[in-house]
Amino acid sequence: MIILPIPENMNNGKSYTFFSWAAINAWVPPLYKHSLVPPPSFSYSNLTANPPPLAPHDSFLAWQDVTSGKAQPWVRPDYVVKVDDDSFIMLAELEARLRLELYKNPFDDTTKNRPKGNTSSSSPTTSPTAISSHPSVLPAAPSNPQYGDPLIYWGYLVTNRLHMFMAGELYALSWSLVDWVSKDQTVKTHHTRGKEDKQTAKWMRVHPRASEVRWTSERCWIYDHPRSGTV
Repeated sequence: MIILPIPENMNNGKSYTFFSWAAINAWVPPLYKHSLVPPPSFSYSNLTANPPPLAPHDSFLAWQDVTSGKAQPWVRPDYVVKVDDDSFIMLAELEARLRLELYKNPFDDTTKNRPKGNTSSSSPTTSPTAISSHPSVLPAAPSNPQYGDPLIYWGYLVTNRLHMFMAGELYALSWSLVDWVSKDQTVKTHHTRGKEDKQTAKWMRVHPRASEVRWTSERCWIYDHPRSGTV
C-alpha cells in the first residue's frame, strides 16, 4: 500500500506518476502455500526481485519465509489499484472480485460490447453470480501466448453525454496496462493533465489494442456513503 506524501492534485498528473512508479517498484510476495488453482502464467510471471525489508504488519508467511534463510523472490502484481485515502475498502472482497476477472474467459459473450477506441458505447456489468466463488471450480487462467496478458480496466463505470470512465475513488489496471502506461510517449505527453479519472479512460482508448481492453464495471460493489451527499 503506497500513500503519496503530496497535497491532493486531481488534475496535475499524480495518478500517472503513481502508476509509473508502480511499473518500476511494485512487487508482491509469491504464493507461499499450495493452491487448488494453479497460478496463471503470463509474460511477467517470471519477473522477480529479492524480498524488500518487511514491515511489522506484513503477513506471518512473509516473515516466516524471510527468516527461513531461503527466501523466495517476490513477483509482479496482477493489478495495481488506485484508491482515494478516504475510501473504505473491503480488501478481501476487492481481491476476490479482481481474481475472478483475471480468471475469466476474455472471449465469452460478456466482453463483446466493451468500449472501443474513442466510442462512447456502454460497458457490460460483470455479474457477481456468473462465476462460482468456490476456488476448486475456477477455470484455469488463460495462458495461451497468442492472446497476450489480460488487459483489464476495473472499477465503477460513470457515464455522461460526452465521457465514460471508472470513478476515481477506486479503480484497477492489470499489470500489462500499468507497464504500457509507464512507457507510452503519447500518454506521457498528452494525457497526464486534467481530471485524472477521465484521463485514465483516455489511456485505455489510445492503447494499441484498445478493442481488447476489458472495461469491467461492478457498480453494485462500489458506492458512496448514504450521508455523503454525492452521486
